[in-house]
Amino acid sequence: MARISAGRAVVESLIAQGVDTVFGIISIHTLDIYDALHDAVADGRLRFIGARHEHALACMADGYARVTGKPGVMLTSSGPGAADAVGALGESYHSSVPLFHLTTEIEAEHVHSGRGVTHEAADQLGMYSSITGWRAGATSAGELSARIAEAFSHLRTSHPRPALLTVPTDLLAVEDDYEIINARPPHPPHPRPGSIEQAAALLAGAKRPLIIAGGGAMGASAELVALAEKLGAPVAAADGGKGAMPEDHPLAMGTVLGGRVWGENPVQAYAANADAALVVGSSLPFRSTLGVGLKLPEALVQVDIDPTMFSRNYPIAVGLAGDSAPLLAALAAALPARAPDPAQQEVIARLRADAHASVERQFPNEQRAWAALRQALPREGVVFCDSTIPGYVGTRCFEALGPRTFHQPHGWVSIGWGFAASLGGAAGAGEHPVVCVTGDGGFQYNTQELASAVQHGMAPTVVVFNDAAWGVLKRYQDQRFAGRRFATGLTNPDFERLAAAYDVGYTRAESADALGEAVRANTGSERLQLVEVPIPDGFAAFR
Repeated sequence: MARISAGRAVVESLIAQGVDTVFGIISIHTLDIYDALHDAVADGRLRFIGARHEHALACMADGYARVTGKPGVMLTSSGPGAADAVGALGESYHSSVPLFHLTTEIEAEHVHSGRGVTHEAADQLGMYSSITGWRAGATSAGELSARIAEAFSHLRTSHPRPALLTVPTDLLAVEDDYEIINARPPHPPHPRPGSIEQAAALLAGAKRPLIIAGGGAMGASAELVALAEKLGAPVAAADGGKGAMPEDHPLAMGTVLGGRVWGENPVQAYAANADAALVVGSSLPFRSTLGVGLKLPEALVQVDIDPTMFSRNYPIAVGLAGDSAPLLAALAAALPARAPDPAQQEVIARLRADAHASVERQFPNEQRAWAALRQALPREGVVFCDSTIPGYVGTRCFEALGPRTFHQPHGWVSIGWGFAASLGGAAGAGEHPVVCVTGDGGFQYNTQELASAVQHGMAPTVVVFNDAAWGVLKRYQDQRFAGRRFATGLTNPDFERLAAAYDVGYTRAESADALGEAVRANTGSERLQLVEVPIPDGFAAFR
């Protein structure tokens, strides 16, 4: 290979790992990388998407990863650039989203010197210790390609969490004959011998089995459906799992989430009486399981690529470590043929009807809004929700009809994630329409990214439910402090004029029908559409 700069070696190494899209914000510290990106974008080998703020940048990469199933890739500069991404990467870490983050470090001679050079941190790499699954600091230009290959190998075979590589900015200009390392075959863990047969026997003996699908089931939708049908088991989604089992399937029960903002859920009562359960790709986080009183049987089988997720909140009987798709296929093959049980089929049909009825009873107006969105979108349409009351309720109300079509923050539960993540989702969703559901407060975390959307052709339909407040907190104040409100009211911009300033579309929708029509009208559009839905009194009067 001809002599190239280390910055160019970084770009060539990303391409060698199968990367097709890079999210970033240019900086004087990353100019050597961007000079190489110029050529890679010009010859069609990479696509570059720039953002206005690193928090939004990381959310974009996160949204891209959730929609595509591929690692999101982002570039930041040292110091404040690296630090501004931390909050968003915490969501990616706790929601098990694969990201590769390359950030520069100060010049090699000054690292850990304490001399007060520009962007110096006491320990920039250590700043990421609690929100990365893999991290390393390059100390020479020659090791960059090997480090990138190592990071991607981790992302493909281990728990999907952010991987971070830091590189001193002065190393990026060093020219040499660098070896570019190609993607390595993945080597995920394998379950211990006999455990598949043990799990199959446990599930086969159950009269009231239950399957709970988390985010780790997204790449195994076909295998999940086949296993559920052979076992005759209802399937409920855990955090991140909506759509892994298409929710128009007779065995799909929606979500297992209940209590708190999700309301009463009959699926939880079924779970308490199940005599065996299979959990696929979920760590069963306390917040949405034990924390809301979810009970699971002792005959519990857990499938996860990361065996450290086993028995975190519930003791398991059998743990199967590895990729969900081949493990579910092997588990289905190990199950004996089973004649349908008419009594259990009736129980499942009644449970499905009860789950729908409970949503209609508790969230009638919200359900109308979400039903309008469902009708306006094709089956493959993608929805992103921010941390907002309409988004929380959407977990119960929206019918997700395929994997990777419904996304929301569920780790740190980061407010402000939804809009920026939907831009990354739109970049990865191809021709499939993308809708963002957000609140007026959360939307304004990253409103500036309207400019990024216009510049890079990302065109989701952004539905802003506007109650001029931090709505969920206002509700809590009313409940706990007899209506004494403080700091929950918001003064908002004129969203129509804001849309005009960024040259994006605007619609005001004051009913569920109008909301559905606004979303339907923008399907296939190449222009972002801002849809404002005024709900001054919440959903109480929304029809």
